[in-house]
Amino acid sequence: MRKPMLPAPFRRAALWATCVLAMLILTSACGAPARVFKIALVAPFEGRSRQIGYDAFPAMRLAVRDEIARSAGARLAITFVAYNDDADPARAARVARNIALDDDTLIVIGHLALSTTLAALPVYVDAGLPLLVPHLAPEQLPEHALIFRMAPSAARLGDGQDAPAPERSPAAQQALARFAELSLGPPATARSVVAYDAAQLAIAAIRADIARHGAPSRAGVAAELRAIRFNGLLGVIHFDSHNIWADAPVFPRAPAGE
Repeated sequence: MRKPMLPAPFRRAALWATCVLAMLILTSACGAPARVFKIALVAPFEGRSRQIGYDAFPAMRLAVRDEIARSAGARLAITFVAYNDDADPARAARVARNIALDDDTLIVIGHLALSTTLAALPVYVDAGLPLLVPHLAPEQLPEHALIFRMAPSAARLGDGQDAPAPERSPAAQQALARFAELSLGPPATARSVVAYDAAQLAIAAIRADIARHGAPSRAGVAAELRAIRFNGLLGVIHFDSHNIWADAPVFPRAPAGE
């Protein structure tokens, strides 16, 4: 049987992700520096879980574009790179190994699913790569100095105190006003807002490391994440001594299948 074709916007997004996209460089007006530092997004862009990646990818592109606008003339270059893990643990581990070999990659955001995140974690830990995990409850992941857990705890998820849907807040709507243009149609979701904040947080940590040491490193970025207080769309992001964002907001969950 012939495989059903995805709608055109999804076919284009899947092609972008499969080819491993290097997106949007922040650079100085007087010419690109010799070295370009990278933030990696790893997520599924194919198969049943592809919407997870499509919710995050345009939001992170917007985060980098917004940083370009804020930092015109700054002597800094950051590239946002997206990788497809197909929601498959074996592939996730292979992708993680490829990322770890690139010394210019300073931080990873992903993998946006439990099985793939757990498969990739040992690789990142061995490579000294900090990992921002936006969507998994802290209890689902081991505690480690390089693992930063942004989602609310299982206890908070169960207390029924939902915050307003973040994609509907005025700040998020303003920040993500161009989301549909970059996503080729689909609107932003709550996951998009979290992805935007995660990308902005990663950029802020890299900038702070540069300000402190002159050039960023994986260890330096991890140290800045442990100390940072970042004012994002979802509130002030600050990690506790266990690398957990204890005040992460709880918002309505997406319907099953999304």
